[in-house]
Amino acid sequence: MAAVAVMVLGVLGTLIPALPGLPVIFLAMLGYGAVEGFREMTPGFLIAALLVVAATQVAEHYARAWGARRFGAGRAGAWGAVIGSIAGLFFMPLGLVLGPFLGAALFELFTGRPGGEALRAGVGGLVGVLGSVAVNLVVALGLTVAFIVKVLI
Repeated sequence: MAAVAVMVLGVLGTLIPALPGLPVIFLAMLGYGAVEGFREMTPGFLIAALLVVAATQVAEHYARAWGARRFGAGRAGAWGAVIGSIAGLFFMPLGLVLGPFLGAALFELFTGRPGGEALRAGVGGLVGVLGSVAVNLVVALGLTVAFIVKVLI
């Protein structure tokens, strides 16, 4: 089934920064629903899936800030991790990992924090990225299994 193959790509996309994994999975669900007339893939199911995807995407950015804060960053470092993650999108794939690290560390340095503390905040931004990758992977697998159960079982 083509939709499941696309979903597998979406699951891989949660691990490969160049692919938008969760949106790809949702689009596969939506495409399948459109082809089959939304009988099995009901609008209610699709809305629930869309809300899960949207919430996870938003949480992904907060995870970077949370990681930086957890490792001692101040408000500036937390914002730096988020801004760095957005700026990192323009330097794929390495920018997605280095962006939050550099953003948190540089913003902490700009506020006058010592180098060691700024570096620790950057590590926290990186930890946030890794945590968000793990959450995205679990959500991607969950959405894929939910689709398979809904459609094939």
